[in-house]
This record gives sequence, structure tokens and C-alpha cells, in this order.
Amino acid sequence: MNSSSTLTSLAMLKITIDQGGDYLEYLKPFVLHVLSQYHPDPVVDGKIKECILKEFGLEIPERTIQIVIKRLSKKYPLRKQEGVYRIEGKLPDPGITLKRSEAKRHIDAIISGLIEFSQSTGSPISEIDVAVEAICAFLSQFEVPCLRAFLRGTTIPEVEGKRKSDIVLVSKYIIHLQRAEPERFNSLRVMVQGHMLANALLAPDLQNAPKSYEEVTFYFDTPLLVHLLGLEGSLKKNAAEELVNLLNRLGAKLAVFSHTRDEIDKVIQGAAYNLDRQDARGAIIREARRCGKTKSDLLLMKGQINDKLRDYRIEVKETPGYETRFQIDEAAFEEVLQDEIDYYNPRARLFDIKSVRSIYVLRRGITPSMLERAKAVFVTSNSAFAHAAWTYGQKFEQSQEVSTVITDFSLANMAWLKVPMGAPSLPMSEVLAYSYAALEPSQELIEKYIKEIDKLEQQGKITPRDHQLLRSSTLAQDELMNLTLGQEAALTEETITETLRRVSEEIKKEEIERYYDEKEAHRQTQLRLQQVLEEKQKIQKRIYWRCKRKAEVLSRIVCIFVGVALLLGLIRGGSASSSRAIKWILNSAAALLIICTFLNLMIGSTMRNACVWLENHLCKWFFKRESKRWSINLSLGE
Repeated sequence: MNSSSTLTSLAMLKITIDQGGDYLEYLKPFVLHVLSQYHPDPVVDGKIKECILKEFGLEIPERTIQIVIKRLSKKYPLRKQEGVYRIEGKLPDPGITLKRSEAKRHIDAIISGLIEFSQSTGSPISEIDVAVEAICAFLSQFEVPCLRAFLRGTTIPEVEGKRKSDIVLVSKYIIHLQRAEPERFNSLRVMVQGHMLANALLAPDLQNAPKSYEEVTFYFDTPLLVHLLGLEGSLKKNAAEELVNLLNRLGAKLAVFSHTRDEIDKVIQGAAYNLDRQDARGAIIREARRCGKTKSDLLLMKGQINDKLRDYRIEVKETPGYETRFQIDEAAFEEVLQDEIDYYNPRARLFDIKSVRSIYVLRRGITPSMLERAKAVFVTSNSAFAHAAWTYGQKFEQSQEVSTVITDFSLANMAWLKVPMGAPSLPMSEVLAYSYAALEPSQELIEKYIKEIDKLEQQGKITPRDHQLLRSSTLAQDELMNLTLGQEAALTEETITETLRRVSEEIKKEEIERYYDEKEAHRQTQLRLQQVLEEKQKIQKRIYWRCKRKAEVLSRIVCIFVGVALLLGLIRGGSASSSRAIKWILNSAAALLIICTFLNLMIGSTMRNACVWLENHLCKWFFKRESKRWSINLSLGE
């Protein structure tokens, strides 16, 4: 079985579902192809399962295949004789070849991109098979456990030798695609949605499940609510928001236990008071430092939690009290938890025990056969916690069909299957949130890293400034994960030296870019100022010439009037019949003529000079009025 055929088949499922039909219908072409190509006689479920695994790389339960064969028998020449089906005629070609070539185009783009991307990491890939195995290892993390309906966790066959470094590598690649390569990111989306659709093939009973969650209340865990509040970044927030919105649309009741609500307060408060400590760690603190948030910002968020929960229609419900009839064996459950989880904070284990105990009390002894009838379910982002609750229920309690605790991805996958067209971005939101989380270094890796850089500083191999840079820079953490892919064994003195080199180069690059950005910004500012100045000059020029024309016309009218008056003064003749007003005007004109003659004799002023003087002053006066009207500061040179 070629692993690349598994990825191609997942993409084929997505392409098929786009054409309509329920999620058992889109398995029909795969089964029909096997029947027409291999002609098994008789048609045995186990044989069809083997052929699908060989041909398409998907591991489908026999029960699912039984249902599909029964559906095919109603339309094609398949007859049941003595309890088994036989082919009694020619079966049509389902057209798999065309779908496979289209799907393969998507998968080839993803694989070649991963090989190319890996060259800049600490574990470059050169072979296609290795890249395919890494992608399969990543996808295998998105399984739907903790429900009896799902016979396995995923349709992807078991990946042997699965490494954490593969998951980190693919996570980094996915975030890179989301930021820089939209076409390949779309190809990835096709494959991921195909994987979520394939998960439905593991549980054919889901086809008959109710289409809503009106009879169940989902109680959210603290980490999931931290994601919803955006305290660990936008990718995790988007995924949690999409899940909450979809559940609300499907009629589910969403809640949080009062003890969980108290725990959120303590988590945020602890992060706020430790934010300024150099040795403080944690996802909330890392994100706060990345975004430049302060202690006050976190405490403000703490005070807004109730309002935020109401916005999402999440109700805070009192943690139920102890009831002997429904009380679990807390000591036994604690043992299971200890086997599954290494708690950094011991109090978190007590909260988890209280949450599981509360779900049993709320179910009041019922044993639900499907999630939609489970009455109460605790939802967590911690898969190890979910698995521990499932294991405990299988051994000690009556929760063998539906676990008391399920993962947020399991819930998202099952909710999305009800309305895939109603929440098209949910699958990729979940994958991006997981990818971002996978890039956070483990506590063990961070502790080893701190010890190594402390030792290098003491030995004088790095300076105190280098030490501070490696300890506090988010760039250093990113490069650390890039070079080690989360593996403690890959953390060496050479790795740290290379991390320091890359971070220093990146900082220099940022400084150079910042210099040129500032220079370009200054140039753009100067350019804008020049444009403003030129526009102002255009306005000034237009206004000036308009005012000058008005002043010129008015001054000429005044000069002509004065000239006429002077002329009349010379020829006044002292007519006795003139009225008193006319006499006054003529006398004034004669006096004006005398004054002008005197000024001309004394300072050389002429009537023409007077007209020019009047024109200039009128022009300035008009110009000031226009400046005020335009509300701009225009100036006219003297």
C-alpha cells in the first residue's frame, strides 16, 4: 500500500462530496471500482476492505462496507444468495480515474512544497515517501476517539515509527502555506476536509443520528476557554469560535462549571503577575509577550470574562454536589490520569477529576448510545485527558458508548459532518490551531535550552547580551523549533550557536528593513508635502490672477472717474445754473487737480502711479478675502 494513495483518496472524497449526497454515498465509487476491477466471487466484506486498503490506502470498517454494498445492490446486478452477494452482470465504471488525477494534482503540490520547505529546517527531506509519511503522521493526530461508534480513530492506516519531529515540520509548513502560498493552502484544505469526511466512514451509525444537539449540554474545559478568549493567539481563537458558533446553530447548550470558571480566573491572574518575570513560561505569557500585552491588559481581560461568555451564549453553571449513587472512584481515576498526563500544576488534576465526576452526576446513570443523547459531555483540547476518561469509563463505569470527555476536534468533526456546507472553514481552523500549538516547545525542551545557554555564558562562549537575546526573544524560540523540530536530542551547542546566528541576522535584517522603511516613509512624507505645496501653489496662482483682474478693472474705473472729474474741473466755467451738488463736485475736482499737480511737482507722482498703487492694494484686499473663504493660509508677497 502506497501512503501517497491514502492522501490522494482523501482528496477524492472531498471532490466527491462536493457533488452532493450523504457521507456513505461518497464511498460508493470506491467500492464499485473494486467490484468492477477485481470481480470478487463471492463479494465478501473482508475482501473488499483489503482491496480498498490496497488500491486507495483507506482502512474502512467492514460494517461500513456492508451498508454500501447493500445500497449498491438496489441499483446494480448484485444478488444476495445464501447470505452472500454475487456479481450477476456488468458493473459500470464509476469514473475514479478522472477524480484521482484531479486529487493527485492537489497532493503532489503539497508534497513537493513540503520537500522544498524542509530544506530550511534542521531535518531536510529529499524523498517523496518520507514527505508522505510525515503528512500521514500529522493527519493521524486528527482522529475521533472516545465514541463506540468509531471503531478506529482514523481511516489512515497506522503510521509506523511516527515521530514528533514530523508533526512539528508539517505544522510549520501548514502555517507557512497559510501566510504565503494560498494555492497550495487550498490543496491542503481539500485533503484535510477529505480526512474529516473519511472519519465518518468509521461510524456508519452516524447517518441515522439526530441532525442537532438540542438534548445535550457541552461543558468547556479551561484551556479551550482560554483559546476562545484569544489569550493564546488568533489561530486558536478562530478555531474555538467556529466550533462555538456551529454548536449554537445546531441547538446545543453550552456551559462552563463554576469550578472551571474559578480556574480561568486563577490561570489569567497567575499569567498577569508572572508576565514580568524573566523565567516565567507558558502559552499565555508567550502570546502576551509576542503581542506586547501588559499585566494590566491581562487583568482587564480577567474582568471581562463573564461578558465574553455571554456573547458566546455560554452559561456558567454551579458544579453539582456529591451524590453517592453517581459517585466515581476518584482514586482509580487519578491513577489513570497519572498514567496518561504529567501535570505541571497538581491543582489542574483535581479540577479534571471534579469535571469528570460532575458529568457522571448530570447523566444520572444513563448510558447514552450516541453523542446526541448523552445529556452532558465535557469538551477539552487535551487529548490525553479525553483518553484517560474514556479508559476509566471502559473499565469502571457505564460510559462505554459515549465517553464523559471528548476532544474539541472530535466534536468539531462530528458537528461539521452534519452541515459541511454550513461551516466550510472549520476544518482548516482546527488544523491551523493544532499546528500553532505544535510549534510551542515542550517544558522539557525549554528547560534543557535554558541550561545550555546558561552554561555557554559561564564558559564565555556567548556574551551576556547574546544570552539575554536567546532567552527572551520570540525569534529565538521560533528558530529553536525550526532547527530541532521539538526534539531534545537535536538540542546541542551547535544548534544554539546556529540559533544565535539566525536570530542576529534576522534582527540585523529587520533593522536594515526598518531603516529603509523609515527612509521610504520619510521620502513618501516629503513627496506628500511637495504635492500639498504644489496644490496650494496652484490654488494661490488661480486666486491671485482672479483677484488681480478684479483689482485692475476696479482701479481703472476709479481712475477714469477721477480723470473725468479733473477734466470737468478744468472746464467748470462756474455755470450759475448748476445745482449746488454739481458745483460741489466741480469744486472738489478742481481742488483734486491742484493737489495732483502739486504732488507731481514735489515727488514726481503721476495719475498712472496712483492707479497702480490702488490696483495693488485692491489686489491684496481681494486676495485676503479669498484666502479666508477657502480656509487656507495663502500669502502674497509684498
